[in-house]
This record gives sequence, C-alpha cells and structure tokens, in this order.
Amino acid sequence: MSHDRFALFPWCVLAIGILAFGPGAAARGAETADEAKPPWPGQYKLRPDETDRLTEADVVGPDGLVYPDWTYAGVPGGIPRIEREVPVERFGARPDDGRDDAPAIEAAVEHLARTGGGAVRLGPGTYELDRPVMIAQDGIVIRGSGAEATHMRFRYAIPPEGAAFFRQQPGDRVYRDTWLQLHAVPKDLAALEVHIDGRRVTRRERSTHWGNTFSTALSGASLLDKAGEGKHRLLGIAEYPGGIRKETSLEVTLSKEASPRPERRPRLLGAIQFAGRGTVGPRVKLAADAPRGSRRIELESAERLVPGDRILIEAPATDRWKRLVQCACPWGTYRRYRLVIDRVEGNAIVVNQPLRLEFPTVDGSYVQKTEVIRRCGVEDLSLEQTENLWISGIAMSDAWECWARGVTVKMTGRHACYAVEAKWCEIRDSIFDDAWFKGGGGTAYVGWEHACDCLMENVTTYKMRHAPCVQWAASGNVIRKSTFHESDGQWHSGWTNENLFEQCVIDSKRGHGGYGYGMWASPPEDQAHGPNGPRNVVYHCQVRSPRAGLWMGGMNEGWIIVHNRFVVEQGPGIFAKTASFDHVIRGNVIALADPKQPAVNLLTPDCVGIELIDNRVFGGSGELVSGRGKPVVARGNRLLPATDDPPLPEPAVPSIFEWQRKQRAGL
Repeated sequence: MSHDRFALFPWCVLAIGILAFGPGAAARGAETADEAKPPWPGQYKLRPDETDRLTEADVVGPDGLVYPDWTYAGVPGGIPRIEREVPVERFGARPDDGRDDAPAIEAAVEHLARTGGGAVRLGPGTYELDRPVMIAQDGIVIRGSGAEATHMRFRYAIPPEGAAFFRQQPGDRVYRDTWLQLHAVPKDLAALEVHIDGRRVTRRERSTHWGNTFSTALSGASLLDKAGEGKHRLLGIAEYPGGIRKETSLEVTLSKEASPRPERRPRLLGAIQFAGRGTVGPRVKLAADAPRGSRRIELESAERLVPGDRILIEAPATDRWKRLVQCACPWGTYRRYRLVIDRVEGNAIVVNQPLRLEFPTVDGSYVQKTEVIRRCGVEDLSLEQTENLWISGIAMSDAWECWARGVTVKMTGRHACYAVEAKWCEIRDSIFDDAWFKGGGGTAYVGWEHACDCLMENVTTYKMRHAPCVQWAASGNVIRKSTFHESDGQWHSGWTNENLFEQCVIDSKRGHGGYGYGMWASPPEDQAHGPNGPRNVVYHCQVRSPRAGLWMGGMNEGWIIVHNRFVVEQGPGIFAKTASFDHVIRGNVIALADPKQPAVNLLTPDCVGIELIDNRVFGGSGELVSGRGKPVVARGNRLLPATDDPPLPEPAVPSIFEWQRKQRAGL
C-alpha cells in the first residue's frame, strides 16, 4: 500500500477571511486543487461485501454502512464504585469555615495512596481551595455528597504584588525533576522572565496564540545547568506595556540528587489535577509499515518492551506528509494512538486493539512507553472558580481509566473538565456552565484532546466556545446524549479521526467565541489547527446554527453523516471543500431559512465520491447540490417547502454506539 494514502494532515491557522465571510471566502483555494482528484486513494469508504478490504477495525452496521468500532470507548467495564472512603475532616478540613482546604485534601490523598487507594469524602457545605489540588497517585477519587450539597470554591489568585512563584516556598530544595512556574496577572501581560543569580534562564513573550496566558514553566534541571548545586536566588519578572514590571524573588537550594517525591508536571493546570508522568524511555522506530486494522507492529527492537506496557504510537508530521495534505500549520502532532502490549514476539509487539490509521516507516513512525495515572475520578460535587486565571476546573493529563461523574463546574478559567494524552476516560452526568475567558487561544472547550477511546455522555453545557470538541489526534472517542447551549461543535484541529457525535443537541450562537457554524472542521490552510482526518461520524444529532450546519474545511475522507436534523439561518446545510471526499450523507433533515442556499455545497471539484441518499430538504433555493463537486450517488432525496418545524429523522437504530455494544455482548 502507498504511504501517501494514509498521510495525515498537520494543523494550520485558519485564514481570517474564512471565519469572517464563511465558505464562499475559501473559493480562492479551489483554483489550486487538483481537478476532481483527492491527493491519495481513499480507503475508508467500505461496503459490507468487500470482505477483502474489511479489517478488525471495521463494524458493519444494521443499515449496511461500515462504521468504526466504538466498543472500546469509556472506562473498561464502566466507572467503578470505590467503596473505601476517608472523611476529609480527619485531615483538618472543615466546610464553611472560610479556610483553605487544599492541604487537607492532599493529605487525605497521600494517606489513601499509601494504604491502597480509595475516596476522599467531602460532606455538605463549601470547601475552599487557595491552590490547585495535585494528584499523581492511582486509585484516588474526590467524592462529594452531591453537586447541590458539596461545593468547592477555587480562590487561587495572583498576590497583590502581581507576580509569584507557584508552589515553591522560601528555602525549598529543588531537584532536577522539580517543575516550577512563575505566575503573573494576565491582563495586558507582555512577557515573563526567570533569572537565577542575575542570569536569565527563560523568557516567554506574547504571541499570536497567547490567549489568557499567565505563567511560564521551567525545570530544576534547567536551573542546575545554569547555576549548579547550592543556595541561589530566583527572580521572576512580569512585563507590561509602558515599561511596567512586576517582580518576585525566591531563595532555593538546588540539588542534583533524585527527588524523594518525584513530581509530575501536568500538561494542563486544573483546580483538581490528575497527572501521569507521560512518555518515558527511547523512541523505538517501526521496522515495517503498520497497516490500518492490524494489531501486530514490527519494531527495530522490542528488547525493552514487555506485556502490559502502555505505549504511544506516532507517525510524525514530516514535510512529506504536510505537503501531501496541504497543511500550513508549522507545529502539532496528528497521527497518534495509545495501546497496551498483549504479547512480544521477537521484535514485534501484538497490541490490544486494531490500529485506526496506518503508521508508515517513511515518516519515521515509532512507539514509546508511557507512564500514566489510572482509575482516578471526581464525583458528586460542584466547583466554581472566583478568579479570571487560565486554569481549568478538572484536568486529567496522561490519564487512563479516569472519570468525572455527577459534577457541576461554574465559571471555569479555561476548560471546565478536560483530558489530554488520555485513554479510556469518561465524563458523564455533569453540567459545565460558562467560562471566565473566551478570547481565543485554546479555551472554553468541552471534549477530548490527544485522547483515545474516551466517552462523554449526558452532559449539558452553557456558554462555552467549542462544545462538543475533539482535537489533536483525538480518535475513537464518543460524545453522546448531551446538550450544548450557545456553542458550536468542532473537530478543531490535528487529524481527529473515527470519533462519534451521537444524539447530541447543539444550539450554536455567536457571542461566546464560537464561529457560528453548527459543526466545523478546520481546513488545511489554517496555520493554527490544520485539517482533520478520516471517518468521523455524526449520527442522529439535532443542530441549529446561524451559519452552515456542517462546515468541512478539507482533507476529510469517508465521513458518515446520517439521520441528523440541521436547521440553518444562513448558508447551506452541509458545506465541503478541498479534497473533502467519499462521504455518506444519508437520511438527514435539512431546513434552510435562506432562499438562496442549497442543501449541500461541494465547493471544489475534488469533493468526489460523495453519496446523497434519502435526505429531506425544507426551504432554501430548491437545489440539492451546488458547487464544482458532483456527488457519485444522489437518490431518494426530496425538496420540500420551508417549515418552522422540520421533523426529526427516525433511524431504525437510534444509537449506533449502543447497538455496537449490544452486538459485542451478544445481546
């Protein structure tokens, strides 16, 4: 098989004109596209009778479509009920007394970690957090008495001086693996610097994607390399317009010794933070291409790998691959997956799940061990943030089999509840209400990032920017039976693939940082996000939007858009451009308020192989399809008069996710 057929796209920053003027502004890109030919041969548009093409990664559905396999999504076996509990009052916390309860919660966590794990029980009342609660041990649950009864108030703030070092205290010993952060008031912040004994160690300056940045991080190793062991003075400097500087200093003792309590540096800071260690050890290159659907991966050496190891597999975003997918984004990771080794056979490993993508040797694909935090969760409480700082509510990084259940997060600083570098995590039965900062730069999302096989179910959000949202190599995730008020649905960046949005209600509105589309997939010319990958699925959702109901920016292969209702004020029901190809668009209801708009706009001629079957279109221009692309199949579609109350589709199987689970269970 050609390597190019799986070349995945890197991220790119979205041209402002596309966001400002909608799909028509992208027409200029169509002039440079190969006429009526995608950049690589498609491989995801499959038929049930093509048995020679079907792999273990494919599931033939009850409607004759071939879907990805989502039976792996969520905590394996479901979220467990952790019976063992310790009351946080045993460690000094008291609700409603106005004092900081973070030290008591962390002390309870340490106790449970030493004695086999369990739940920290918080009773009714309000608990205060004057700093994030950091959890790096497996098997720990933070459990309240119900979101209406147990309230956590996150009060962490920058001191009046305007800058401070985070967590370290005067005289602390700093080891090579210690992580430090300098925090400063974010409003108008221009730059952050850290010096040791008068010599600069790091500097961070405001950039395009600065967002609400208020911190810069560094390691003990960088300080040791600059100054050596012994007592030293750190100076933190925050710069603001007009030559204003805020400074803070800290005396520490640097040591080359191994830390007695190694710290895990979180990828995303949260009021409640679960953090694994991440990738460890060498990158081991593949000795042969690992095809889609395979469980066997040939390596140059499997000497250091054993059954049970958790691994990351990645195909780097090489120049070859970026050219193939026309990606303008200069950074990012796109083709990734996370797996467990079942067996080692010589220099080959056999993993627990089939690959969703091909990982070719031509791009230097490799595997690497990863150390994660496992089976932790937050349950039955509410969390509110009082300060406008770019800190998330509940953050899980390098986390597997972790969850949030029955939680309410109000006024998050960044993301209400978010997981990165994660697998088999779950968020359910929760409410996420508003965010402090919505000014762009990666904020106010609800979904999954660099995450595999995670599940979100029965979640309600208000006033977020992008919800539901998957980004940066997110694959095999399911977001279902959830309602998203005043936000847009997004495949936001980085070659997301084989994710399912099912039975979701999305009411997209402008005003909270969303783009105004019902659902949006970033295009290859976007220099901050890049395009999205193959076979994402939208099944039985209800979408209402000011602009196009579904906007696909390009390089999207083999998407399945079935049994949805799109109600659109302006723009087409579904829009595609730039090698967005081989889609199945079937059984949808599309209601168009604008009499000039078609049901589907295939803007560029390389939007080929698209099937339009049994869709009902209410209102609009009376056209089924416009643009230079032509569907390969168009049958059973009906053009009907406009209506204020378009019907809901009624698929034979309301949930493809539940159907797959029942099939696997033999029910």
